[in-house]
Amino acid sequence: MACLLDLPSELFFEIVKLLDIGGKINLSSTCKFYRAQLLPEIFKTIRLTIDETSATSARTVVETYGQYTKTIEFICQCERDDRATAPSLLPAACEVLKGHFTPNLRTVKVKFDFDLDNEANEVYQDFDFHEDANYTRETELRDKWRALMNETWEALVANTLIIELILDWFPPKWTSTYRTDAFRQFLNQLESATINIFGFEDYSGVRTNTMVEYCQFLAKLDTLFFRHMRGLKCLHIQASDPLGYAEEATSIPLALKPGDLPLLQSLTLENCFVCPELISFIQSHAQVLKFLDIDECFCEHGSEMTWAKFFDEIYEAKPRLTELLAGGNKAPFLFDEMPNWEANDAVLLMRQKLEADSTLKIFRQMHLDPDEGILTVNHDKTVERFNRGDDQRAYDRLMALVNENRQSLT
Repeated sequence: MACLLDLPSELFFEIVKLLDIGGKINLSSTCKFYRAQLLPEIFKTIRLTIDETSATSARTVVETYGQYTKTIEFICQCERDDRATAPSLLPAACEVLKGHFTPNLRTVKVKFDFDLDNEANEVYQDFDFHEDANYTRETELRDKWRALMNETWEALVANTLIIELILDWFPPKWTSTYRTDAFRQFLNQLESATINIFGFEDYSGVRTNTMVEYCQFLAKLDTLFFRHMRGLKCLHIQASDPLGYAEEATSIPLALKPGDLPLLQSLTLENCFVCPELISFIQSHAQVLKFLDIDECFCEHGSEMTWAKFFDEIYEAKPRLTELLAGGNKAPFLFDEMPNWEANDAVLLMRQKLEADSTLKIFRQMHLDPDEGILTVNHDKTVERFNRGDDQRAYDRLMALVNENRQSLT
């Protein structure tokens, strides 16, 4: 009778890849061979929460099998109105985050889930006033979610093994740890970072990007984070509220400066405006940046910045990009959303061009309402610039250079 043990090792591991974690655990319990082969897979990623059972279990696992662990996923979770305890982060969770017993750890993912976007909350409660160091510390002594944020960062910065950091639902709020040398040294050791920035709209229709403190915090990401990431090679920013728009007091400029991230090779931006700050950053990194993904970015329809201007200025810097993603793989709006589009000659012309040439891109023109913070597509301007073709021509010229760079490597 055929047996898995009789299979070539390459085929065995291909089959193992199809199993979920439960299947791998069950298979590992059948014999010593499978156990030896599957231990690195089973304990490659350790997940935990602030719950005592979860944290204690995770610590117990890494004490025995931590040499196999390369990734830790931590859900930092509590209710917004919970009161702080001492400590708020359990010692077991703290030890795991510090990298105790995990000599091969490389990646930590932290999801901050504090119920800040609960429909009962109002935006101004957390994002409408200035914080100094004393106020930050007072909130960390009073509110559990603020204490958890700070204690989580305190544990992370003590971990010298982490080279990839993934922050999910990252709250734009100060912690006491941000003001320490240890925090800046920690940032310097990172090679890859993903930041999914938290933002929401409350029940009254007010968005976080209409709050001065929210905007000012994100405007300082340069001095707070990026300036100290001297070894970073990959950066991915997912913005809940658009970055890169600086026309109003409560707007959020893109906090990437020419001197930041000197080794950066890969940059992905989502929900950001193409803007002068982005141009300056890319120009200053023209010789090191290889991958640029602005697929989910857009242009402010009322500004002097156009997609054509953006592509042309990048082209003039003669970048060494070998991959560029822009324009999106899906239409930025549904024609059905446009009233009577069938009678709109400009829209009909656009559709005809798209049907005739599948390589054409639609570069989005958006509008940000400075009072409500709401982002909308400017359909008419998007159609107009598509039919004019300036953006496409500038994109094609830049892409020709990108393709030439890529071919030179083969």
